[in-house]
Amino acid sequence: MADSLQRILLLDAEMSFRGSSLLTLRLAHGLEKREFDTALVCTSCEGLNESLLQGVRLHTIQGYNFPVWGHLVLRTLYRDLKEQRPDVIHLQDSRLLPQGIRLARKLNRPLIVSLGDQTDAASLTLKAPTPELKAIICVSESVQAQIPESPFLDGVERRVILPGVAVPENSTVCLPLDDNRPPVIGMAGPLEIVKGAAFFLRACHRVIEAGHNIRMVIAGSGPEERSLRQLASSLELSRRLTFVDGGVSMAGYISAIDIFCLPSLQQGLGVMMLEAMALGRPVIASGVGGVVSVIQDNVTGLIVPPSDSRSLADRIIELLQDRERARTIAAAGQQLIRDRFNETRMLDEVIQVYREVQAGSPHMQESQPVVGRMTGTWHS
Repeated sequence: MADSLQRILLLDAEMSFRGSSLLTLRLAHGLEKREFDTALVCTSCEGLNESLLQGVRLHTIQGYNFPVWGHLVLRTLYRDLKEQRPDVIHLQDSRLLPQGIRLARKLNRPLIVSLGDQTDAASLTLKAPTPELKAIICVSESVQAQIPESPFLDGVERRVILPGVAVPENSTVCLPLDDNRPPVIGMAGPLEIVKGAAFFLRACHRVIEAGHNIRMVIAGSGPEERSLRQLASSLELSRRLTFVDGGVSMAGYISAIDIFCLPSLQQGLGVMMLEAMALGRPVIASGVGGVVSVIQDNVTGLIVPPSDSRSLADRIIELLQDRERARTIAAAGQQLIRDRFNETRMLDEVIQVYREVQAGSPHMQESQPVVGRMTGTWHS
C-alpha cells in the first residue's frame, strides 16, 4: 500500500535569526529532501540570510497572527487549501494556536504544535475540548515539564524530540584557537533580556581586564540592541565588538569565532548552541533548562550559573589558557551532535509522529499538492 502521508503544512509567525526559526527551516528543508510536499507559511522572514531559505517553499502571508484581521486572512488561506488539503498541519509557534485550531477544524485535518521553550509551554492553554490537536512536540524534558495541567490537554500525545543540526565534514572547518590572531568570543540569537547578552559583555570586559586580547561578536537583533551598544561603550568595548544582524551566514559566523557563549537566563534547549557544537566550537553555557541535558561540564562544554558574568569570564579564561583542552571539549561536543542531535534522527521521529496522528484521523482524504494558489510571497 502506498504511503498516504504526502503533504505537510508548517505554520509559523515571524521567522528571524533565532534557534526556533532555524529549526523550522531545517525541518522544512529535510521534509522536502525526503520528498514530502511541504509548504511553510509565516508572517514575515525579513533579515534572514538567503542561504537559509534555499530548498524551502516559503509563503509570507502577513496578518494571520492578528485576532480580527487574522480571521479574514485565514479565510483566504482556507480557500486556497480546501481543494488541496495537507495531510498534517504542524504549528511552529504556540502563540498561533487559536489560528491553527481554526484552520485544522475547517480543513478537517490533525494539528501538531511544537514548543521551543518553557514560556511557550507554560502559556499553552485550551478552553474547550479540541479534538483537532493530536500531539505536542517539545525540544526537551524541561520544556515538556512546564505544560500546565488541563483536562483539555490530558488526551493530547506529548513527545520530546531533540533538535537536529547538520555536522559538516571535519576537513571543511578550521580548529578553534588555532592561530596567532586575537581569539574571537561570540554569542548569537535574538537580543532580548532573557538571552543574557549584558552578562556576556561584562564577562568579556573582565577577560580583557585580566590581560587577554580578545575580539567579540554578537549576532542577532532585537529590542536590547541599543542598550547593549550603550553598555559596550561604557565598558570601553566598542572598538573590539562587532554586531552582525540575522542576514549573516550561520556557518560563516560560527566558524569565525573561537569560543561560543550561551549566557541565557532561561533556555528551552539551545539550537544556536547545537549549531556551534556541530561546527566544532567549544561552548560555555548557562546551566538552565534543557542545556544541562546536553552539556556535560568539562566534557562536552562548560557550564556556568546564569546571571554570573564573573564565572563566565573565568571559564572563558580557562579555555584561552589551555587551547588544547578547548579543542578536546569542542571535538567531544561535535561528536555528541553526531550521536544525539543529528538531522536524520530528528526527521525520523517527527515523521513518525505525523504518521501516528494521520493514522488516528480516519477522515483523511486524498488531496492535491499543497502548493499552487496560496496567497503571499513565494521563495524557492
